[in-house]
Formats: sequence, structure tokens, C-alpha cells
Amino acid sequence: MASLPLSAIKNRRTAGPLTTDAVVSDFAQYVETIPYLNETAMASRNREMDNHISCLKNSTDREAYITMHDLRFLIANQRDSLDRYKGKAAMLIEDFLDNYGGQELADRAACMDQMQALLNDKLGPCETSLNLLDRELNVKEEQPLLSNQALLIIGICAGILLLGLIIAAISRSARKKDSPVVSDYRTAAGQNGGGNGNAAESGIVVRRKTATILKKQSLEGVIDNPDYMKVDVEDFCYDSAVRRIYIKNTCVEEMYNMYAHDKEAPDDAREYGCMVLGRWVHDAESNEYYVSLEHIVLPGDDARFEEYELNFGGKIKLKVLEELRRLRRETNLQYDLTCWVHSHPGLGIFFSNSDSSVQMQLKHPTHPNFLTAIVVDTLTPGMQLGIFTFHRDTTINTKNDLKQLYSLEEWYGWARESLSKSSTPVSADATFNRDDYFSTLTNASTHADECAGIELSNNMVVDICMALTGQSSGIIGHVHGKEVRQGTKTVYLAEQLVENEQQAIHPLIGSFVVTQHCSIPSVRKFVEDSLSQIHFVLVYTPADGLLTSIPVIDNDLCTDIHYYGEHKLEDLKQWTKRSRS
Repeated sequence: MASLPLSAIKNRRTAGPLTTDAVVSDFAQYVETIPYLNETAMASRNREMDNHISCLKNSTDREAYITMHDLRFLIANQRDSLDRYKGKAAMLIEDFLDNYGGQELADRAACMDQMQALLNDKLGPCETSLNLLDRELNVKEEQPLLSNQALLIIGICAGILLLGLIIAAISRSARKKDSPVVSDYRTAAGQNGGGNGNAAESGIVVRRKTATILKKQSLEGVIDNPDYMKVDVEDFCYDSAVRRIYIKNTCVEEMYNMYAHDKEAPDDAREYGCMVLGRWVHDAESNEYYVSLEHIVLPGDDARFEEYELNFGGKIKLKVLEELRRLRRETNLQYDLTCWVHSHPGLGIFFSNSDSSVQMQLKHPTHPNFLTAIVVDTLTPGMQLGIFTFHRDTTINTKNDLKQLYSLEEWYGWARESLSKSSTPVSADATFNRDDYFSTLTNASTHADECAGIELSNNMVVDICMALTGQSSGIIGHVHGKEVRQGTKTVYLAEQLVENEQQAIHPLIGSFVVTQHCSIPSVRKFVEDSLSQIHFVLVYTPADGLLTSIPVIDNDLCTDIHYYGEHKLEDLKQWTKRSRS
């Protein structure tokens, strides 16, 4: 039976009322188009679970097998996906029926019941296999009885240990007679013979401090800073443990760029998300939190995002830990995971059971209530978003608790204006996550300190591809982004390609040119008026599909090809798809 995509469901109507059997049959075909729910994928997962169960039962070293296959992480991942689909089953059914023409159904309720039963039949075996594997993981291995020889060895060892304890007790008793006060750790004066040694004489024990010292818990540089958007939680929520949220302009910009693809290609929209790092302070008197959202961490290449599935993967945990260490070390401030973001393209703003499960897993061990979550429906006008937090009693806000939703596009407009006015200098030791950028000078054999790297963001690659539509030759756009200085070298992060300078939210750093031949004379005639303002030129030649990166050195185009980087535009497109998939 051929699969039936959702696009084929629209206007699938008959002259009279539709029968339940016909609708459920089409729904079964549609379900087969969803990667997680099709028969092949379900059967493969169940076989994998059954195989692990069998291997565990016959394994001579269960822990080694569990570690080698990372079974605990596997179960957590699979259970999260399963819970997500269980939580979204009703919406999946409603979405299908709305496209199908549900107003003509003879018995919509009966139809929905049968569709729910169909999903339960698919998800049930998967849940059973997971539970069986989870139970097998927790089975304690039976310990064999000790042999007589082992008991004899244990008895001898116990006798030796007892004798040692008696000797030690006698030794301690003798020392106490010579010195009435014993200090576990001597003061520096007592050890070195300096001072009067009062600490030892008075019986004070000077102990070494071994506990980990937290960094400064503070929102310094955030409150009243125009680079941060202030959101009072009481404006959108009836009851929350968080009083106010401060969102950095660069964080809003990255969040918008993360979902720009959905706006440009709504038919290819997929759930996607990230983690957000920031700081928080707790007002003990009111028992409320003030939270900042400052740095976005994108998932690794092991993440899986499908139409109805959001799986962050395991690599993002390592990226979060690495970034937290860097921020704490460089600022001496206590950064933590303060928010996580994900999208519901076309599904609306809500917090599912799976979302709640993620929220509970990510919360802080001693201060759980400061963690926030943002859900974006990228296919709504203005890209609607909702903010979800903990109640004071540690339960989680729901859609019904929200007084209002926000617009990511409106936030982005504020971020652009804020960034254009921002006077925050670039740090001399600024860093960036290289996984989030395509480096165009990697295959250059020589690098100049003043332009040691040209890094294209995901959004920048999309801008280039869109700019090429219908264009022939000439200067196509202005490249805007950030300057990152690392020691004596300067790296440029290309974030945005615009035709109109007023659309830019970052400083001008380069130009993008399309020409039939990548020669210095032909390129120079397009950019000679802006050479004093730019640091590189990206040149695309349609004949060979090459994107060439040419540094600008001493206010002129570099003429030494050893400094050039060359990449097929198709390679950039594939990188963009992988980073978003």
C-alpha cells in the first residue's frame, strides 16, 4: 500500500459523508510517511531492544556490555521520543482531519478513537520493549557462594587487619602522653617554627578548604543594559517562580537565524532547538528569580529533528559543559543553563508531556525553579512564541497559564536596532563555536594576520543561495558580521548578506560579487569604492559553481592566490542541510 503524504490529503473529499474506514485507512498510509512511526523503523527499534535484552541475559560482563552500547542513554533517548509522540498523538490526528476535510465526517469522534487506537498499537510494542530492556538493566547478577578457600583467605586478612588496629591504638595512646593537643593540620607558623604557635597550643584544628568555590552569583552588566531586553514574567504568566528575564540582543539574533530557514521554506520546516546559557540571582525575601539569557549552544551532529520529533542528542551536553567552563573562567561569574528553546512548526504554542520531561531533566539540582523554556511556532505570522517557567511549587506552567504570546520577528527587530546602537567592544580573546560556521579559508595555503579566517554562518549561506536567484553578475550584496581577534590574528564571522545597508544589524565586513571570471581586475571594478571599509570579498563564478574568498590587505584586494580559499557552493549547501537536520 503506497504511503500518503499530508500534502496529498488536502481536498480529499467525496460528494457525501466520508466513512470512518476510509479515513482511518488513509490515516494509516499517512502515518507510514512519518519516519519514527513507519513499520520498518518501529520493527527495527523493537529488534534492537530485543537483541540487547538477549545479549544482556547471556553476557558474562553485563556492565561492560551496558557501557559499550551506552544502553542507559539509549533508553532515555528512546523514551523521550516515545513520550513525545504519545503527547502529540491527538494533535497529529487533528492535523490530519483538518486537512482531510473533517467537517464532512459521518462520525468524527468514532474516527478519532480508531486513529488513536492505531497509534497505540504502533507505540505499545515499542514501550513494552523499552520497559523490558530497562528492567533487564536493573537485574542484579547473582553472586556465587564463597568457597572454603576464599573464606580462609578472608579470615587471614581480617586477622592481620585486627592486629594492625591494635598496634595503631597502642601507638596513639603513647603519643597522647607526650603531647596533650594534636592538630590534624598545622598552621604555617607552627610548621615552620615561626610565631608563637598558638593555634596548635590551643587545640585549634586548621583544615584545608577543599570544597569547590562557586563563581560570583550576579547579574552585573545586565540590569539596565540596553543590550538586554527586559521581560517581566507577570506580563505573560499568572504564577511563576521567575520574576524577570533579561534576553541579550545577540541571543535573540541567533535564535531568529536558527529559524529563518522555516520562514523561507515552510514546506521543509522541522522541529529544531538549542540550549541557552546565562546567569541568575535569587531574591530570598520574595522567593523569586531574575534570569539572563545570553549565549546559545546549538546541538551536535547526533541530534535528530523530524516533523514530530525533537532529539537533542548527546554531544550538546559536552558543548554546554565546555562553554560553561569557558564563560566561568573568563568572567569569574556563575553561568548556568537558564533556558532551552525548541519549535513547534505549524502545531501551535504549548508544552507537551515530553517537553515537561525535558524541563525536569535540565533543571538545576538545588535551584530548579529558575529554568525557563521558549517554544516557537515558526509557521505563524510573526513567528509566535511562548515562554514557560516553573510555578513556585515546582510544577510547570501550561498554555492555559499564559496571558499573552510574543513575536520572534518583533524581538528580532528590537535586536537589530539594539545591535546597531551597541558600543560593546569585541574582546581581544573572543571565541566562537567553529561547528556553527563554515570556514572558507581552510584550503588556503597561506594566511594573513589581518584576515586569518572567513567564517560563514548557516544563515549567511542561505542568504547567498537566495541572492543568486535571477542574478547575473556584479556586486550582489554587502556582508555584515563580527570581528573576532585571537592574539595577533583577526577572524571575520559573516552573519548576514543584505542589499540595503539599513537592513543590517552588524557592521560591514565584506562584499559578495558574482562574475563570469574570478580575476582581480573584474572583481576590483565592482568593489573599488568600498575597499577601505571591507576586509574580504566573496566571489561566485556560476560556470564552475565556485565560491572564492579573497582577503583585503592594506585596503586592496590580495593578488596572491595562496591566500585564497575555494569551495564548491554545493558543498556549502550540503553543510547547511547537515547542520539543520
